Amino acid sequence: MDIRNNQKRNRLIALSFASVLLLVVYGPLAPWFLTADRFVYDTFASGLPNRPLDNAFIISIDPSRASQDEILADYGQLLSVLTRSQARRIILPHPPELGPDERLPGWSAALGGPVPVYVPVKHRLAEMTPHTGFMDLHPDDDGVLRRAGLWQLNGAVMSPSLPLAVTLDNENLPPSPRMSVSDDTVYLSNYEELPRVSVDEILFGDFASTRLNDATIFVDHEPALVGASAVLPSGQFITRSELTAALIADLENDRGIMLPAWAGALQWLAPVLLAILAVLFLPERDRRNIAVICIAALVGLLLLEMLFLYVLRVRLDIGRAALIFIGVGLLSLWLVGNPKKVTQDAFKRGSDFLAAGRLEPAFAEFRRCRPTETLATVMYKLSIAFEAQAKPERAEAVLEWMKRTQGTRQASLKKQAGVAGMPKRLGRYMIERRIGRGAMGAVYLAKDPRINRAVAVKAIPIEKEFEDEELKEARIRFFREAESAGRLTHPNIITVFDAGEDKGLAYIAMEYVPGTPLKDFTDPKRLLAPKRALELAASAAEALDYAHNQSVIHRDIKPANLLYNAKEGLLKISDFGVARMTDNNRTKTGIVLGTPMYMSPEQLGAEKLTGHSDLFSLGVTLYELLIGEVPFKAGNIAALMTKITTEDPAPIAGKRAGLAPSIDAVLAKALAKRPEDRFSCGAEMAIALRNCARYS
Repeated sequence: MDIRNNQKRNRLIALSFASVLLLVVYGPLAPWFLTADRFVYDTFASGLPNRPLDNAFIISIDPSRASQDEILADYGQLLSVLTRSQARRIILPHPPELGPDERLPGWSAALGGPVPVYVPVKHRLAEMTPHTGFMDLHPDDDGVLRRAGLWQLNGAVMSPSLPLAVTLDNENLPPSPRMSVSDDTVYLSNYEELPRVSVDEILFGDFASTRLNDATIFVDHEPALVGASAVLPSGQFITRSELTAALIADLENDRGIMLPAWAGALQWLAPVLLAILAVLFLPERDRRNIAVICIAALVGLLLLEMLFLYVLRVRLDIGRAALIFIGVGLLSLWLVGNPKKVTQDAFKRGSDFLAAGRLEPAFAEFRRCRPTETLATVMYKLSIAFEAQAKPERAEAVLEWMKRTQGTRQASLKKQAGVAGMPKRLGRYMIERRIGRGAMGAVYLAKDPRINRAVAVKAIPIEKEFEDEELKEARIRFFREAESAGRLTHPNIITVFDAGEDKGLAYIAMEYVPGTPLKDFTDPKRLLAPKRALELAASAAEALDYAHNQSVIHRDIKPANLLYNAKEGLLKISDFGVARMTDNNRTKTGIVLGTPMYMSPEQLGAEKLTGHSDLFSLGVTLYELLIGEVPFKAGNIAALMTKITTEDPAPIAGKRAGLAPSIDAVLAKALAKRPEDRFSCGAEMAIALRNCARYS
């Protein structure tokens, strides 16, 4: 299954999940998910800037210090004082209850006086005044009062609430469309506290009557907090007088929070739109992009709700809609899985198929991987393999896939001509410049004109090094080793594409990797951090483990053959398939199957080699990378060989800061004289190195 089909599958799963989530969140289980809407609204409503009523007071009678009759008497005296002081309006949100058989107090006749007195419509005092309205106290199931009714149908007549009745009687206010019958609910936020005055201050104290003139007065017998009747979204406990005052202030300042019909429709449309967008765009992204999009969407939705609430004074609940979007995002994260692991697994399976010559399954697995330079390199190798099987149409399909997914990743390279002895062409590869030279030949940067891709070509003067029967045997060995190296497909091994002979030069075309040989980091003044050196060595050990499992031994592991791309943090092993070129020609080339100071004891003794020899060489390389010197040094090769085969390396833990004591144990095992005393495989060595890195 390639990436495109995988995305289609993920999108179908996300669509099914989003549909179920919509039914659950807005269906029978909606009350369970209302918490999301309420939490967001309460958070924003708590900080909403409000204005209290101008020139308003709450006169409070303490019920703990008076009987019912005394409270009624206090109400009568207050009405008399307030009327004489020419208060603007008097509001009794919750006067003392009077039974149907009780006589109305004598002062009730004054309710129809020049100062309007507002009472709840269902109270018996409502019979004595035309200024009435209903009180709506219906908290949500969590006990918080978030909304209050503006209009109520009584028979065939729409009656206003008490706060709305007070507001509508205010002749100084222009009519507001926000208080129409269509908007039958106003939403609560927080309460801006009004000054409270005790009844004794009014009746017997020195409270100036002039302060009561033209004032809005609330009279109650519910002390603050103790007599609280509701909890606001802000968490404030308020009495009926405070609630009425807050609603009148919102309505008269035209700052009431409403839910117009268009906003209600948008609340139902938003989750559907968000679910569609999540299904369309999230399943095709990687984990990082999904997380970024989800966070951005969540922040955007919160800002949108805040904008509606603070600027338009419109309640727009999109908490559940955001919950659906985030839910689809979390599902997409799970469906996408760990992209690194998915790519690694697919790459490994594809590499195994390619090594076994099963090119079609290899192509299918490689298409599941994320586009990278390493993948492009392997796909290029796959196209050559299709050509070798006389399947040019499949080779073209691979190249087309590379062009479609990779684009042009090659940097423009300046051609360097006129270098002495540099060929202009080897096989089909156009030589551009020399990028390295070793004991066995030169390495050139070249271009494969078939795909316009940069490759590295290592050229060995085979005809100069060998003659007659030796030349014939060397050719056989060269192509056999190149074929073995060509089977290796690993992120930490430079891929071999092709091998051939031209103009007396045997050449190997391989992946071009911009990087720095680790040899440059063996200078004591340029050493890598211990942790980085250990991690690079662990990557090399894993790559060697892979090669050894493919029955391929490197034979020349050393810092110069380990290329490090610091920008990508990637290490590549080079020169697989080259070391055995000198098997029968040691004296001519001047080397003995490798570089002596990095060779294992069995390699020096010309014994049969196993992968343990490469691990020994890797141990020497790591030793040098950590302290800037090799473990075995001598003035001549004979003395050096003696030291390698008989002496133990000096410990290094105390020679440099940051080296864990355990590193000496790891190096001692890697540099054991007998192969069977070393790590059993590269994977085991990699684990040990990473454990050391954790403490370095």
